[in-house]
Amino acid sequence: MRNSALKPPKVLNKVGRQLWNSIQLEYGIDDPGGLSHLLTACRSEDDIERMRETVSQDGDLVTDRFGQKQPHPLLVAIRGLETTKRQALSSLNLDIEPLRERPGRTAP
Repeated sequence: MRNSALKPPKVLNKVGRQLWNSIQLEYGIDDPGGLSHLLTACRSEDDIERMRETVSQDGDLVTDRFGQKQPHPLLVAIRGLETTKRQALSSLNLDIEPLRERPGRTAP
């Protein structure tokens, strides 16, 4: 495994770096395709965090130009990003057991 693969890209913010580090610590992804999917998931995580902060400040409902309450437009974007993140993580096949140095189950 290359050491550079373990370091999160500089384009990631705090939550994206945290996700990157936790997945790399457990699975050590180093192939170009896997790194691309991981970056997509981590960027999505950063975007979700940023958008959720905006929604928490603005509220779940906003007033449109006609004075009607509508769901915050970022809620749709967040849902799309969560789907993108889920698909990127799914494509990494992380539901398999990570490689271990020795056979057997890990300690609880």
